[in-house]
Amino acid sequence: MSGMNWQDRRWDPFRDLQREMGRIFETLEPFQPWRLVRQFPAINLYDVGDHYVLSAQLPGMTAEDLDLSITGETLTMKGDRKRAEGVPDESFRRQERQFGRWMRSIALPDRIDGSQVTASFAHGILTIKLPKAESAKPRHISVTVAG
Repeated sequence: MSGMNWQDRRWDPFRDLQREMGRIFETLEPFQPWRLVRQFPAINLYDVGDHYVLSAQLPGMTAEDLDLSITGETLTMKGDRKRAEGVPDESFRRQERQFGRWMRSIALPDRIDGSQVTASFAHGILTIKLPKAESAKPRHISVTVAG
């Protein structure tokens, strides 16, 4: 007996489907580059109480290459990854880094106070502080004794 508790291991058809689809794509060589290419930056979004913090990896870009906007509960990031200057296309023997314009819209988990959003960029990492709107923050409700 392996000591595995079968009650803790429930069948999840979606997890199994995702695993099988991954195996199929791994066997199809023409699709390998398609699977690995990400046109937009990888992000982390986390809750720190009264605000959220979003960080995005943007190596090789500058703050001037970025455009951020917020509408309601959606943050939109746009950017332009520039090619290395002076390197003609025919010189490349391998080119894995993506270049060109990209856009990514992220649905935020709560209402944000758009007037208080700040962004900073250092060492290829964009950090956006997204304060929660007052209506999205938890409020304490006092209980009084009746009668």
